[in-house]
Amino acid sequence: MKTKISHSFRLTLFGLLIVLPIFQAHADKNMMVNQSTSMVSAAHPLAVKAGMDILEKGGSATDAAIAVQAVLGLVEPQSSGLAGGGFFLHFDATTDELTSWDGRETAPLAVTPDIFANRAGTMEGFVAAMTSPDAVGVPGIPALLETVHQKYGRLSWAELFTPAIKLAENGFNITPRLYYLLSTDPFLQLNASARELYFISNKDVSATSSDRATSKLKAKAIGTSLRNPAYADTLKSLAESGAQSFYTGKIGKKIIADLADLQAQQSLTSEDFAIYHAKQRPNLCRPYRAYKVCSMGPPSSGGVALLQILGVMSHFDMTPNPIGGATFVHLMTEATRLAFADRAKYVGDSDFVEVPVSSLLDESYLRQRSQLIDPEHALQNISPGTFNHPKKATSYLTAPSPEQPSTTHFAIRDKQGNVVSMTSSVEAAFGSRIMSGGMFLNNQLTDFSFLPEVDGKLVANSVAPGKRPRSSMTPVIIFNQDGSFFAAIGSPGGPKIISYVAQTVIALLDYDLTMQEAINLPRHVTTGKALELEAETPLTKLKPKLEAMGQKVVLKRQHSGLHGIRLSKNQATEIIDGGADPRREGRVLTR
Repeated sequence: MKTKISHSFRLTLFGLLIVLPIFQAHADKNMMVNQSTSMVSAAHPLAVKAGMDILEKGGSATDAAIAVQAVLGLVEPQSSGLAGGGFFLHFDATTDELTSWDGRETAPLAVTPDIFANRAGTMEGFVAAMTSPDAVGVPGIPALLETVHQKYGRLSWAELFTPAIKLAENGFNITPRLYYLLSTDPFLQLNASARELYFISNKDVSATSSDRATSKLKAKAIGTSLRNPAYADTLKSLAESGAQSFYTGKIGKKIIADLADLQAQQSLTSEDFAIYHAKQRPNLCRPYRAYKVCSMGPPSSGGVALLQILGVMSHFDMTPNPIGGATFVHLMTEATRLAFADRAKYVGDSDFVEVPVSSLLDESYLRQRSQLIDPEHALQNISPGTFNHPKKATSYLTAPSPEQPSTTHFAIRDKQGNVVSMTSSVEAAFGSRIMSGGMFLNNQLTDFSFLPEVDGKLVANSVAPGKRPRSSMTPVIIFNQDGSFFAAIGSPGGPKIISYVAQTVIALLDYDLTMQEAINLPRHVTTGKALELEAETPLTKLKPKLEAMGQKVVLKRQHSGLHGIRLSKNQATEIIDGGADPRREGRVLTR
């Protein structure tokens, strides 16, 4: 059923749409296609091109994903890379099989529960932890990519890295977003490798420049051709020797040595690297309206929270509520606040804690949670839900788990109809700000709760040897009732990912928007606290009405990076459309 979209939002949809002539992208219109149409939607034009080139060579969606990730680690290093982690959903069009893969980082075996305890509770403490070598977890991306390539790849492993190797050797142009982030980050220049690669050295600054007299250097300008030979060498080793070169070979050994040089308290060891492996996780799916929505389960909290939000929203008739209206925003906010309360208490690495997923997604439980929502007044106090489940799972206590918003998402469909929806991250912008082998090392261990227990009771997301920190990454694949593919979507944004993705999924399924229209929507976000309305959009006009409902409202710029693909049917004709978030630098390409 198509529901209402306010007139002001329709204007915004077209006002926000950005189409640049770098590629013949089709993010702004539908295409009538046959089954052989392929599409790539990702956060940088060069990554999109690399993925499409692989598809044109006969590669699978998984092959293209590997090429895309390798290029993103070079051209969008602030968001993801080989020294990070991620989650990978794959749909096999031949077997109609969905599989979910976990490439999340792990804590070192020598880690102690109180590693960050003395830094809890203050922003200064978090920043100190985030930029320390103690924040680096065992990277998961190389193992994840090799694992899925062995299962779903068609081209040789080595040739998938050729586009990224060529770009690293020959250079790529610094984009406005990368320049801005380089220029505004106060920690990058503390690392010698980052300083040399991304900044103009004092010897390159004129004698009259004030920069020569200060320690603060200027980032290389927009449009500067940037080469990263160290990253090219890393890629060559990975291409030639596979993931073992990362986990037991020279790449991993260099990372371990570089961290040891920085005097990490509980540094990673060769054993930590050697025992790492990507894991297949149970698929996490739930019906919503006439569709089945699937996402990632623990250690990601994204899938559980998203499906809880949709489960609660399914008990409200959205037909009379325009997607740009106060009632819609209020209902979404309350459903999200309820989900975040459960997320904070119950979700962690399911290999270490009992995560009551079935109870959290139970229909009667979500109906009960929906009945807590007043369509006209915000809840003053929201607590985690209670249900019948093993005592241990319900004994966890809530504790803050900081999470930063620098991540990437891409969606790919190959000519055979196979689909990849992948979200990957180094956590904060440029991760730990520590470079090794031309890559930024993640700071994912700061995604653990800094306090291992509260009043003697365990925190579900506390750190432990070999444990994977909770994540908000929410890669999604949506299916029609007959099991056929409908859409793939995801976003960066730290804990805001959940709101970004939930809003977009509802826009697609309740309001029948195209992928680009849904992505362009002004964002309204909560992570369980204040309601953020995207600044300089029609949403700001809702502030007085939402405040009258009891919402605590702030106006704030949003930095979602949604990328997605949708395949709908009009009688016998398939229509494919993709979307790339205009708030970042992504593109969509189809052939």
